[in-house]
Amino acid sequence: MKQLFTVTFATILLSYLLTMSSLVIAEQSQQQITEQQQEVYHKHLKYEYRNRGRTYIGMSKAAKHSAGADRGAFFQAYYELEIINQKILGHMKNELGANYHANWFTRSVLHVTGDIVWRFVSPQQLIDIIIPYLPKLKEMQSLARYEHKPFFAYIVAQEQAQLEASQAAKKESWDSGANVFKDFFPQAEAELARITGL
Repeated sequence: MKQLFTVTFATILLSYLLTMSSLVIAEQSQQQITEQQQEVYHKHLKYEYRNRGRTYIGMSKAAKHSAGADRGAFFQAYYELEIINQKILGHMKNELGANYHANWFTRSVLHVTGDIVWRFVSPQQLIDIIIPYLPKLKEMQSLARYEHKPFFAYIVAQEQAQLEASQAAKKESWDSGANVFKDFFPQAEAELARITGL
């Protein structure tokens, strides 16, 4: 009986040690991957914060100057989404350690040129910008810490909404694109409520 107990105990102990070793090796492997890809993650994060800042300025100008034009509702809806995005990103800034924003030169250029450039923006131009950018956002989401994954899922979703709105504007009308944005607003507001706890 004592010998059976000893063998059983040894077997359990060995299984436990093997399991713990596997977990430690897996954790170290994950840590190495994270360290190697940390630079990519921060590069994408920095770009996204700056991109949202540029887009906010650009869409504020476009919304202001396109009021009453055929594309007015589209740019107004896009701007309203960017207002929510600024609140979301602003709230997450400290948690992510992301003190990034569009630099002074870029902001100045956007303020000066934004009054005119909006007239020449086509849905296809927006599509051409968004399509290659989406994989970078998805990569950033995959590299993010577990507790930040819902935030990055939202970042991907809002970019997807921008793509779908631009595609609708191209295939149907500017108003159709505006409606895609409007349909997305509840999700944006839900994310803002989630991260602020309101």
